[in-house]
Amino acid sequence: MVIKNFFKKISARFQTSKESYRRHNAEFLVKGKLESERLGVKRLKEQDMFSHPDNKFGFLLNKYPNVRGFAVDIGSGNGWLSAELSAYFKKVIGIEPSKMGIEIAKQLFPLSSYPQIEWKEGFAEEVLPTLNFSEPVLFVTGCVLSHLRDKEVADICRVINDKAPVGSILGFSECWGEEWHQIRWHVRTKEWWQKNLNNWDIDFHGPQVEVPGRHKGFHAVKVK
Repeated sequence: MVIKNFFKKISARFQTSKESYRRHNAEFLVKGKLESERLGVKRLKEQDMFSHPDNKFGFLLNKYPNVRGFAVDIGSGNGWLSAELSAYFKKVIGIEPSKMGIEIAKQLFPLSSYPQIEWKEGFAEEVLPTLNFSEPVLFVTGCVLSHLRDKEVADICRVINDKAPVGSILGFSECWGEEWHQIRWHVRTKEWWQKNLNNWDIDFHGPQVEVPGRHKGFHAVKVK
């Protein structure tokens, strides 16, 4: 097991900047993906993943009822979270690098029924700098950053730091705990997250996952 984990850590060092995207995009190109995603969204709703301990998005919104202008869903995938958030926010921006992923999301959640959602194709570190906000905003992720290298995640955090007005909130269903890396699965320490979100007060609430010392899920509010 020690040797196996050693090679996983070594392989993670060679993860390219687009490695996660290529695998993610390929999943949307599978035949019958629209219907499988439709069933997947149904299961997410039935399991109330919006309030799952990893996410606790409902709890976060209840805690900060005045943040209702904009929400930004980083790595929106099939769009289920953007759709859920659209019931609370005037505008939801779903950022997704896969063109096919966005096409599926648009079919599952059409503009006629979800006019609050604006889909933006691209990588978060490239799309986020184009956005501007005049009031506190919500940023959410659903275990997206845990698939990316430190460099890309640090870039995303930096832009969020720059763009988010004081009073903004975030709900990240991302890994934290004892540092551990392999391709498309990265656990970062509390200290790493706090360093890269240095203007935020972070609540590391997430439950333990997989093995002792690894958790998923945290909330934060921008305090300066």
